[in-house]
Amino acid sequence: MINNEEAYGEEFAYNTLWSDIFKRWGLGLDLAPLIELLQSENSAERERGAWYLDEADPPPDFLADVILKLIDDPISHCRWRCVAYLTSSGLYNDALAVRLVARLLDTDLYVRTRTILWAVWANGDTFADFAGVVASNAGTTSSKYFSPKTAVFWRDSQRKRADRGIEIAKRLRADESVASIRAGISDEDSFVFDQLTFMTRRAEGTRSASAT
Repeated sequence: MINNEEAYGEEFAYNTLWSDIFKRWGLGLDLAPLIELLQSENSAERERGAWYLDEADPPPDFLADVILKLIDDPISHCRWRCVAYLTSSGLYNDALAVRLVARLLDTDLYVRTRTILWAVWANGDTFADFAGVVASNAGTTSSKYFSPKTAVFWRDSQRKRADRGIEIAKRLRADESVASIRAGISDEDSFVFDQLTFMTRRAEGTRSASAT
């Protein structure tokens, strides 16, 4: 029905999603269609499901196993939407921690940025645990096709990227400005800092609006 604009009109999809479906999913009701989308073999359906997941923000009670698969999805849009959902839902466990290290190392910079922000906004206990997982090298990748010297080189590269991600998150958690952090960490891609600036400003704007 949502896809049939000719029969139901252009506004049907928007009105139905926001006035009914997202509200029910936000309460944890009727999640089967959402889960079906998130587990679909069709990448476009998973992308749509990931967007729905982030927007509806359902309680995580029945979604932990689904999220564990989605966070490793080959589609980067699914990965960052999954991290965004983890940020809002507070869902966290040992298996997800290892996957989040991989997302901290993600070659898609939008996914990496979202993971840094997840670490910034996580509660103190969760952040401390995650920092320990990062320090233990869990979640780093390797390839059987690498020569020993090549493997050492890329492990060292990943180690530095992981350490930078945690350092940025720690300094943001301590209320240091993005501009100050950018000036002191020259190895990080400027896009990451641009995204962090944009997202933190947006979050501050949302909090200010809520306060008034």
